[in-house]
Amino acid sequence: MKTTKVRDYVVESLKYALNPRTIAVVGASRYPGKVGYQVIQGLKDWNFKGRIVPVNPRADTVHGLKAYPTVDAIPDDMEVDLAFVAVPSHLIKFILESCVRKKVKLVTVASSGFKEVGRGDLQDRLTQYCRDNKLPLIGPNLLGMGSPYSNFNCGFIPYLPVAGPVAMISQSGANLLAALGTSQTTRFGMSFFVGLGNKADVDFSEFVAYAGKDPNSKCVSVYIEGLDSEEAFIEASRQVAPNKPVVAIKVGGSEIGVKAAMAHTASEAGPGDSHYDRIFKQACAIRATTWQQFLDISLALGMMPPLRGDNVVMITNGGGSGLLTCDHFERSGMPMRELKDISPDLAQRIRAYMPAFGSPLNPVDIAGTANHIQYQGALKQAIRDPNVDGVMVSTCPTAITDVAAITDAVLDLKKSFGYLNKPIIAQLQGGAECDRDILRLREAGIPAYRWAEQAVDAMVALRRYAKIQESFQEKAKEVKKAS
Repeated sequence: MKTTKVRDYVVESLKYALNPRTIAVVGASRYPGKVGYQVIQGLKDWNFKGRIVPVNPRADTVHGLKAYPTVDAIPDDMEVDLAFVAVPSHLIKFILESCVRKKVKLVTVASSGFKEVGRGDLQDRLTQYCRDNKLPLIGPNLLGMGSPYSNFNCGFIPYLPVAGPVAMISQSGANLLAALGTSQTTRFGMSFFVGLGNKADVDFSEFVAYAGKDPNSKCVSVYIEGLDSEEAFIEASRQVAPNKPVVAIKVGGSEIGVKAAMAHTASEAGPGDSHYDRIFKQACAIRATTWQQFLDISLALGMMPPLRGDNVVMITNGGGSGLLTCDHFERSGMPMRELKDISPDLAQRIRAYMPAFGSPLNPVDIAGTANHIQYQGALKQAIRDPNVDGVMVSTCPTAITDVAAITDAVLDLKKSFGYLNKPIIAQLQGGAECDRDILRLREAGIPAYRWAEQAVDAMVALRRYAKIQESFQEKAKEVKKAS
């Protein structure tokens, strides 16, 4: 059902979706192959500190925990913040009624068998019941949710992500799992994650609004298959965007994708792609067009300050990576400028850290023989220049390149000059030594990537977000002037 506007009572309740004091697992099972077993196993494995209450009418204990036959049977002095429900669809109404009587604050339904299989009327009736009783419902037909900051892994999810700045709100469980796996292997840090499934009641908008208030979330990233509550999404995103970037990816626009989205999460065919361009523009959200770009720009926006101007300087030891970079910047509508056009004497100052055959244009090629001292000097000259808005550093390992030492120089740059609030993006293209140092940089809060185009997309997104913030500031000035 549509959500025409952000509901305050829902946003207030969402804290219990990610950090409940007590969770009732309805459909808790003694058998490892069941969702109701894996939910409790995941909560235990990741050291959830709250109370777990199994609900199973045919068991006295589940996972060594005392079980209750129904939600109603849970003692009155045991307040339940969240009910996670994994039972057949025909039992859901009974469970919801029990949750209302128990005054459960929020319910998550993992069960399938609703609108995605043609039972939209059943889903709508359950949703209306929840709305009538102000019981927020997440789902149905979802994977789960969690947060590494509260050791909360709730659903049939094998692991928690690495703690970090990105709030991931996804309609797809499979793609959410991909992001969680990426987090583990590439240090893509998340503040929380949620799979919305059919989003019968709680929609994108309310989780976006919640992320805007969450202190651990620095970037809000939304994977969308169907956006049937456009007004609410625009409202929520515009509330959040002045202080935190919102990244969106909309899929299911191809002819066969429309059918697949309906079968997957009951997402109905909507208007064409240009329509969503307008929606995201109104929402002041930054649109990604591929999954890789979605992850890359979310990471950068969560880690780095906005890029306040177009003057980006790239320091590299590889001419090829520099050419890929400047070409992609131009394709992205943000062409690079030569050093002489950025700052009159910057090229001369950087020349001191490069051989005579290097190129002081931009990208600045300090040559394949460059060591970490030359990198360090060139980077410092660039970032300290008041006319430079952001710095990119690229490492292409030759037989004499000390990748780890160059990475140390980049880390020192952030430590010494972070107060300037200028974004630093790194790109390391090579083998295992580069992969190791990409992780080191990410762990230290510096977005780092394998390929030039990824780094460029990240920097362009930082510039786009700066312009979004500037538009809000200009409107605020106009309102103040008019009053």
